[in-house]
Amino acid sequence: MLHVPTHRARRWVRVLISRRALWIGLMLGLVWLASIPVERTAQAVMAVACLIVLGVIMRLFDRMETQRRREVTWLRLFAIALAVFLSLRYFSWRINYTISYHDFFSFIGALLLLAAELYGLTIYLIGAFVNAYPIERKPPPLPRDPDQLPTVDILIPSYNEDPELLEITLLAATQLRYPKSRYKVYLCDDGGTVQRRQRRDIGAQAWERHRTLKALCERVGAIYVTRERNEHAKAGNLNQALRDHCRGDLVLILDADHVPTADILENTVGFFLQDPKLFLVQTPHYFINPDPLERNLRTYESMPSENEMFYSVIQHGLDFWNASFFCGSAAVLRRAHLDLIGGIAGETITEDAETAMALHGQHGLNSVYYGKPMIAGLQPETFSGFIVQRTRWTQGMVQIFILKNPWKQPKLTIPQRLAYTSSVFFWFFPFARIVFYIAPSLYLLFGLRIVDAYFPMDLLAYTLPHVLGAMMLSNILYGRTRWPLISELYETIQSMHALPSIVATIRHPHAPSFAVTPKGERLDEDFISQLALPFYAIFLFSFVCVIAGVIRLILIPGDLGVIALTMTLAAINMIFSMAAIGIMLEKAQKRSAYRVPAESLDATAEWHSGNTVVSLRFLDVSHGGARFTATQPLPRGTLGAIRATIPAMDNTVADLPSSVVRVRRMTNGQWEIGVRFAPQTIEERRAIVALVYGDSDLHAANQRARQRRIGLAEGFAFLLRLAVTHAAENFQFLTRLAWQKIVSLITPKWQRILQRLFAG
Repeated sequence: MLHVPTHRARRWVRVLISRRALWIGLMLGLVWLASIPVERTAQAVMAVACLIVLGVIMRLFDRMETQRRREVTWLRLFAIALAVFLSLRYFSWRINYTISYHDFFSFIGALLLLAAELYGLTIYLIGAFVNAYPIERKPPPLPRDPDQLPTVDILIPSYNEDPELLEITLLAATQLRYPKSRYKVYLCDDGGTVQRRQRRDIGAQAWERHRTLKALCERVGAIYVTRERNEHAKAGNLNQALRDHCRGDLVLILDADHVPTADILENTVGFFLQDPKLFLVQTPHYFINPDPLERNLRTYESMPSENEMFYSVIQHGLDFWNASFFCGSAAVLRRAHLDLIGGIAGETITEDAETAMALHGQHGLNSVYYGKPMIAGLQPETFSGFIVQRTRWTQGMVQIFILKNPWKQPKLTIPQRLAYTSSVFFWFFPFARIVFYIAPSLYLLFGLRIVDAYFPMDLLAYTLPHVLGAMMLSNILYGRTRWPLISELYETIQSMHALPSIVATIRHPHAPSFAVTPKGERLDEDFISQLALPFYAIFLFSFVCVIAGVIRLILIPGDLGVIALTMTLAAINMIFSMAAIGIMLEKAQKRSAYRVPAESLDATAEWHSGNTVVSLRFLDVSHGGARFTATQPLPRGTLGAIRATIPAMDNTVADLPSSVVRVRRMTNGQWEIGVRFAPQTIEERRAIVALVYGDSDLHAANQRARQRRIGLAEGFAFLLRLAVTHAAENFQFLTRLAWQKIVSLITPKWQRILQRLFAG
């Protein structure tokens, strides 16, 4: 049941009941229609008609998505019905006509492939349900009287982060647009605990960290807290602070690298005043740096980020069913409700989702998702760091599925149970992905009859419409935030390394321990990731399967249907493995301060140096410096100040000491000016942080700039281009390394001879 104001509750009850009946009736009708046997030609005609209508909806949806909500809702539901119908038709055919007993091993292989496909169908159907009615919320107004506002404790847990990174987060958190008397900021340091300070090996570093961060907090106006022992990881750190120090009505939790905008409390606190049963307002995690895939494939500037599908679409869908859940940071929680379960839950290593499930499922409380990005965070810089993070998420969600099964929670509604099932069951995808890697070889290399598909026309009438329909529905639901086949690429690069962790977690659900995600890493030179070997193996394995398919096609042309199917799977696996190989070439990343595009920043700026005053227009900005355009050049090395209006500080004018480090004439006759900030006081640092990170409108504009929908053919061409280009780059790098190794083993005399030879 949605939590709504009392005077609207009855109307929403009727709406929900009618929509639940609609879903039940729709599914029963689709299952019945899907089970009706028809001739192959009639199936093909019906499938083509459905795909044409889906294509029309895809075009209409792109134009109407942000304008006509009611019509878009019905288009979305109609598209879901058509795509699900095509998938159910496929599985009806698949189960009834493509599975038969030839021999024991063939039958086991056939069942494994079918199980992987049924897993995909389950996630697909539940995902369509979850995202059928996404809702967008507007923040309720706050009372003008500050005394009527709830008090807020802002908790920033830390373990091993650099003090410079922490300073930025603390400077932002201590200058929110909220009455200063109504909130406090706590740095909860687990890197300087008494336990760590008493250790012989790291005691000196822990003491130094303790003193440094304590002084930092005193300087910026925050409160430094630590504890005796490092127990229960992040959840234990937060709970200790809640028990010993915090007395506020609400709790805002921020990761150490999640820099908040000035309006984060303005936009979230009002929801709690509306609904006394509300325990959570979750907001998006927005990142200003690329993840390893985006950096190594150079897609960050042009393609929506991987997390945007979840935070820009799925969370809105979950919110409709009152199933939006806590994501560990950028969230406000009601303290009294946390106390009902003893604070942040800590039985699993995904304490955030576990906490939300406990409050939803055991106490029947409500949550809200507000979709405006109001933090700027950092993603792992290396592929190994990315895998550490994703493995922790995977293990935690598997723990929740086993230990906190949503179907055993007493106060979850059926839609909430489905929503939580979608969120946790998704993380079993490595099992299905591994089966899809192996399946083609079972026939192409070993001759196992894993599928009976003798007629290519069957594949065109059933399999192809199912695949295209699923991709078109995904494009309709998520197209602006996730391009075709990119989800499969992310699953590919995670599966090999996540699968052993899943198996270990299933065997010992209480065993996984919390692993801190590395942040702020510097990559001084290009290198091949130490986790790359499985993807070279997949590529070679898939290539061999394709060659075996060509041989089988020559020798056994009567098996054209099954050969075509398995060769297609092998070729797709080869493309994904090539793209993964491209990702494994880690590109150098020496910049420690990531630039934020600032062309849409609603701020004016002037350069002041002596009597020189030059108007500037922002291009991008970081806490280390900025880039502008100007109508006249500035000499390099010139010292001065940027006088800028800062939107996050109510357009306060601040002078930011700077030096000119780059001057370049542009083709339009203007000049590009690069400056490095040189703040001298804490107030100047505050102003820089507010300029760079304080304006949520800037984050939202930069996010929208990369959100656009592309077609299926364009998506496939994009993936193929990435795979070929970056796999070739990887192999060239390996060849260069091998040549350098060979040369290093040759005597200096022969090195000189070879150098002269190649120079000539």
